[in-house]
Amino acid sequence: ARRCEIDELDQLARTSELVSLIGRLVHALQRERGMSNMFLASHGGRFADQRGPQIAECMALEQEVRAGFDQLEADDHRGAGAGHSARLFSRIAWVLPGLDALPALRRRIDALELQPAQSTAAFAKLVAGLLSVVFEAADGATDPEISRLLVAMFNFMQGKEFAGQERAFGAATLALGRSNEAQRVQWLHLIESQERCFHVFTDFSSDEVLVLWRESEADATMAELERLRRIGTTLAAAPDAQYSQLSQDWFDCCTRRIDAMRRVEDRLAADLR
Repeated sequence: ARRCEIDELDQLARTSELVSLIGRLVHALQRERGMSNMFLASHGGRFADQRGPQIAECMALEQEVRAGFDQLEADDHRGAGAGHSARLFSRIAWVLPGLDALPALRRRIDALELQPAQSTAAFAKLVAGLLSVVFEAADGATDPEISRLLVAMFNFMQGKEFAGQERAFGAATLALGRSNEAQRVQWLHLIESQERCFHVFTDFSSDEVLVLWRESEADATMAELERLRRIGTTLAAAPDAQYSQLSQDWFDCCTRRIDAMRRVEDRLAADLR
């Protein structure tokens, strides 16, 4: 019985480490997605120099995540990962083609062959796959304390992903200087989706983590975010050049917020380990 318990905890430790790695990769991909949207919306005028180092960071983290996937498979072959579910491996199998497709996606972005919305959708699909691996890890945890932490972390990561999508979506919309009803509905949907995820996160988090979360939501950043949200969701259908200058302000504001979220995510990962 003690051996089985130790094996289960060893497995949870490895899975938790993988979840932490996935969080770091997702954060890097979210930043790359935002830069790529600004690059495409400005026809190559913005973030041309910053994308290279960001892509290199993503590639390094991708290799670490792939090594983590390989380790889970090796554990399973040795019988050390008997508790890993078929669903978890299915999610991983679904993610790998998305990782394989990244070089081609980046080449198309470099060549300005995509619209910002197409780039966002491609990155969002990959991130959704990575988060589904985290979800399965949370769903498969048997220890109540570990399960609670994984649920909090998954919902926080999902909320942060919606914040990342909002950053990319808003940057492209403001760069164009115009909006329509469908875009306004999409923007509001991204805001509401974040709030739902963060509500679940707060229900499952410790008081210490909630204090850090409240501290991360800086008043000045949130006030600027709300101001730019109001502008973005009330743009006219006709392009207005004065608003396109706000796209960089929006990107910077969202980046400050998301980077602060990353510190909360790091704390969740540390608590999990």
